[in-house]
Amino acid sequence: MTTVRRKHAGDLVDPTAIAARLRADGHTVGKTRTVILDAVRSKQRAFTAEELAESLDDVHVSTVYRTLALLEEIGVIRHIHLSHGPAIYERTAVSTDVRHLVCETCGRHVAVPRRVFEAARRTLERDYDFVLDGSHFAIVGRCRACADSSDAELDADG
Repeated sequence: MTTVRRKHAGDLVDPTAIAARLRADGHTVGKTRTVILDAVRSKQRAFTAEELAESLDDVHVSTVYRTLALLEEIGVIRHIHLSHGPAIYERTAVSTDVRHLVCETCGRHVAVPRRVFEAARRTLERDYDFVLDGSHFAIVGRCRACADSSDAELDADG
């Protein structure tokens, strides 16, 4: 299933408004979907679908994934691919100014202010006629500890 990525839906933070929007789009909002929605609304940081499912009683992870896809379609959440492993999800109401870094060696994940990439965004737009979004994928590299460890190994071998 391909999820259509929508702009942040700032008007959809109230659970009643979110449920109304889902219903207007032809979806049901029963007990299970309401429980998932409440759990998502309680999150102030990024989370995986598996983490969310583990925090809920008697809700299968596939149901969580389907509900997250619907919430992303209406702009309540977005998902980010870190590199390897599952995507993370975050509420758009609390994450519009955050981008993500992930260490390719140890998997460490760091959220950074969007402004960190402002110079690169301007250069891409000016020199390449390309507008950077930067919210769908994490920037992959190495954290300081892994980079220093790798450099030390190279020095020892060389």
